[in-house]
Parts: sequence; structure tokens; C-alpha cells
Amino acid sequence: MLYLTFLKTVITVLLILLFFANSHAGGYDVGVYYFPGWHSKSEYWRDLKGEPGSLSSGKDWKERYPLLGFYPEEEVWVAEKHIEWASSYGIDFFAYDWYWDGKKPFLDHAINAYLKAKKKEKLKFCIMWANHSEVPRNIEEFNNLVIFWIEHYFKNPNYFFVNDKPLVFVFSPTLLHLNAKKFKDTAGGLIAKANKIAKEKGFREIFFVAISNESPDSFWVKRFSEQGFSAHTGWNYVMGNKELRLDYDAMVNTYLEFYEASQKMNKILPYIIPASPGHDSSPWHGEKAFVRENSTPDKFERMLEAAKNLALKQVNGRKIIMIESWNEFAEGSYIEPTTKWGLKYLESLKRTLKP
Repeated sequence: MLYLTFLKTVITVLLILLFFANSHAGGYDVGVYYFPGWHSKSEYWRDLKGEPGSLSSGKDWKERYPLLGFYPEEEVWVAEKHIEWASSYGIDFFAYDWYWDGKKPFLDHAINAYLKAKKKEKLKFCIMWANHSEVPRNIEEFNNLVIFWIEHYFKNPNYFFVNDKPLVFVFSPTLLHLNAKKFKDTAGGLIAKANKIAKEKGFREIFFVAISNESPDSFWVKRFSEQGFSAHTGWNYVMGNKELRLDYDAMVNTYLEFYEASQKMNKILPYIIPASPGHDSSPWHGEKAFVRENSTPDKFERMLEAAKNLALKQVNGRKIIMIESWNEFAEGSYIEPTTKWGLKYLESLKRTLKP
């Protein structure tokens, strides 16, 4: 009897260890930004189709059509399918682009659908505050924004935490500072106020991450650290070379150069490692678009391999690889299954990061 009890205990422990090994293969998490632009009445579908009067009138982009079709993103079945795909191929969480008009969120249909989805516990979530506007215009707007985060998201058991703090990406630390100056505050002051509110509501603080398209260097990283950010990352390093049109290989090389630069900054502030399957915003910007041509799942795998190697070297902070993005179809940056590639981008991700 004692032997059977001991055997059951050993099996239970092994199953638990196996679960965590599979959940965090390689000792890092994989997140993906999610653009909530594809609801049933979205104008962006018209751009992909090249409909008259759209931003891409007369030119359709059939190779970017989602495998799910022109889906109504506000419906729960879409969120459930995305959760199934993402979680099955090694993604640990979505970071939903999140917008605030000063009083309430907008374009929050996708995150709301996620919150209603079955089996959402298979994929955690957080928010990427898309603060590229004049908001906040005053401290009340900012305080209400933080309280909304706490009440609607942070208290959800499926929210993604880092070091016992809810994770929030900030798209533009520069604009956060400029907007704060209008009401005699600073980016650092707002982060401190947000952390104070979070503590009053029972949280340790907020794990704010600064996003930048610049190469990691001491000027920017020290500034982010002084402002109170917990980590920094990149969004899409397509601007690393100013030429409008280049091969995707050049974009991969830029990422690898920036990865190398980041290692010198890691003692100042932890680096969340970005990766991107490509960039081509022609459906929205035409001939003025930045284009990185000939991106493929195999080439993306080269970037992911470098990102993984960097993650395994990191000793400072939680190891996270952040991909931009799940479904930026109009910007040419997506790993969601499409009619051209099917599941190949997800297969590359799983094969490289979560074998």
C-alpha cells in the first residue's frame, strides 16, 4: 500500500513537471500582439479586397486573406479559434492593442470576445496601450484609465503577470511624456501614479514595458529606467534601414544587430525580445510604404532562432519573446493562418521556440 501511494505521488510530480516544461519550453514565454481591426463592419477589410474608394482601390491582397475568411472579430467563435490555434502552436499569451478615448475604451471588441470565450485559460492575455493620440489630456483621464485596467482586466485570473505584476506595454513612451507635460506632469510621474493606484487596489505594482523602434542604446534604455519602466522592447525594427524597399533578409539582419546591442543594456533594464514575420504596409500607404519583400516562414525561423538564443543567454528579468503580430494584415506583419501560407508560420514558431 505504501509503495502504491509513493508511486502515485511520483507520477503526480512528474506530470506537474511535464506540464510546466511544455508550458515554458526553454524557460521563456512567447507573446503575440493582436490588432483588433477586423470586426464585421471594419473598413480595413475593404482595403485588403481593393474595393473602390478604399485605401488600396483597385489592388487586392488575396495572399493575405485569413484562412477564416473575412471574419466578424466581435463574435466569440473567432476568439475561440484564435485561442485554439495560438495555444496549440506554442504561444503563451496575446497582447491586445488597447485604445482609450479619455472616457472609455474603443476597438475593444476582440478582447471582450476573448473574455467570453470557452477554454480561454489555454491562452493568457494582457494589453498593449496604443497611446498614439492626445489622450490623456488630464490626470483624471489617466487615473480612470488605470482603474479601468484594474477592474476589467487585472482582476481576471487569466491576465498575464511578470514578477507578480500585471504586464502592460506602452506603445509610445515619448508621446506619454509629451501628453503629460500638457498638464504639468511627466511619463515617470504617471507611471508612479499608476503604481500607487495599483497598490491601493491590492496589486504589487504594474509591469510597464516601453516600446521603441530605435536600436537599444544607453540613452533610451537609461531614460526608460529613470521613468519607471520595468523593461523595454521593440515594436517593428523595419526602420533600421531607411530605404523603402528591401528584402526581408535585411530586416532579419537588423533584428540580429539590435539583439546584439541589447545585451550591453541588459544590466540597466531587462529586454523583452521582439520578432516580426515581415512588413509591407502597401495596402494602407501605397508607394510610400516601407516594404520588406520575400518574407517566408523559413526566413522568419532564422529570426526566431536568434531570438531564442538571446533568451537563453539572458540572466536579468523574465524571459519573453514578443512577436509583432498575429493579424496586422494591412501592414504585412502576421502569423495568423492565411490562404497563402496556411499554418506554416505557426509551425515555424512551434518548431523553433516550443519543440
